[in-house]
Amino acid sequence: MTEHRHVWQKLNHPKFALAYQISECIARRQWIDPSIFTDVRHGKEALVACDFSGAHAAANYEAFAFLVGSIGGSAKWMETRSAVRDRFLPNNRRMAYKSLNDAMRRRALPSFLNAANNFPGNLVVFLISKQIHTLFADPGTPGFFPELVVAERGWKKKSFQRLLLVASLGSLLVSCLSAPSQDILWVSDQDEIAANAEKHNHAGHVIHHCISRYAPDHQGLLVFLTTEADFNTRQLEDIVAVPDLAAGALVDALSHCDKLKRSSDERLWVPISSELPSKAHTILQWFSANSFPLKRLVVVLDSVGDAIQVDTFVPVALESPLYLPSGVTSNEVFLFR
Repeated sequence: MTEHRHVWQKLNHPKFALAYQISECIARRQWIDPSIFTDVRHGKEALVACDFSGAHAAANYEAFAFLVGSIGGSAKWMETRSAVRDRFLPNNRRMAYKSLNDAMRRRALPSFLNAANNFPGNLVVFLISKQIHTLFADPGTPGFFPELVVAERGWKKKSFQRLLLVASLGSLLVSCLSAPSQDILWVSDQDEIAANAEKHNHAGHVIHHCISRYAPDHQGLLVFLTTEADFNTRQLEDIVAVPDLAAGALVDALSHCDKLKRSSDERLWVPISSELPSKAHTILQWFSANSFPLKRLVVVLDSVGDAIQVDTFVPVALESPLYLPSGVTSNEVFLFR
């Protein structure tokens, strides 16, 4: 896969409000650092794998993580992933952040993460402050989308708003990172946005609507699956595990520090608590390495008065002293530039 200055094709109209603000912020980051994205437009199909974390009370931020990748270029990941499973994960064990208390999964984690580096794509994590109570509450005019009215009636308000948030963020990424002709395979865990067949159907309609709104020129097919469809190989579960692991580790890191800290040159650093689980530390070290086909980007949404502040950050290798704040050592921070 090749990287070039204009991989991120930003939204072209301010009517998209917060989505437009996020798009512009990411476009400015790309202008500063053209190598932050892998281009996934060259294949017939693009993948969107998503998961989220941070709903528990102790979390200061919720993390919504998306892997947008090229299915056609994923052969090396498939090969290395299978090798990791054969060596470390007998009995089809599932990799998930909350399951890493299991000794076999912990031993597999570094190799599993290294295999994920081979997936050509972009791992984008949105960190959303819990001081922000509503995002993307208006998905468009219901008159143009009658399924929305039908779907919303059968959902709890909080769950439906979460579905709209996931669909809106993912569709923004589809609009700005994929080609109009590409088919989209969207894969999610079988969580609250697709807990049963009826909600799965509703979620598919909502995602399709959001893609139509943010990417009106998109002509490819949309297939929405959950990991429940992965009966034997764990292939779908393993790709969804990548955003799950990133989201879980970032939420844990931010839950163990008072707040995000910014240096004078707008770098972001997260103090690492002694209470941070070792699994989170392992994942953050992996997440900091950004020289692989799988690129990483963090988008932070904070509440500032009545407004929402959007910032983008690229993780930096912890051993890089160039980016460390004065008087701080690499084992004390997880740093973004």
